[in-house]
Amino acid sequence: MLARTQIPIDRKALDRLERVGGVALMAKVIDQFLEKVPQRMDDACDRGRAGDLGAMGRAMESIGTAAWNVGATEVGEMAGRINRLAAAGAKDMVLPLLCQLDDMLVHVNSWLQKEKNAPDRWKT
Repeated sequence: MLARTQIPIDRKALDRLERVGGVALMAKVIDQFLEKVPQRMDDACDRGRAGDLGAMGRAMESIGTAAWNVGATEVGEMAGRINRLAAAGAKDMVLPLLCQLDDMLVHVNSWLQKEKNAPDRWKT
């Protein structure tokens, strides 16, 4: 999935955050993503393995929203796909996609951390 783009982030989302609330808001949203999404992903995996697809779907909604907020469009799309499959009860299809999403998040988290630590790169 990540092969489509070198940078897994749509910078327009970060630019929009900066326009609305300055660098402080952008940094806060990035921090929340970096802190909360791994926790939600762990919860989603636990719920998925336990067969609680409803709770897993709610975690995916949260991950998807957070991803769209920082411009991680591929993560947002994958979270939405997993949520739809969970709602359809497709546990066997969902669990492998959770692993794929987790791999995607590693790349996004790394990129966001670099962006956060290099404010001069926030602007294109």
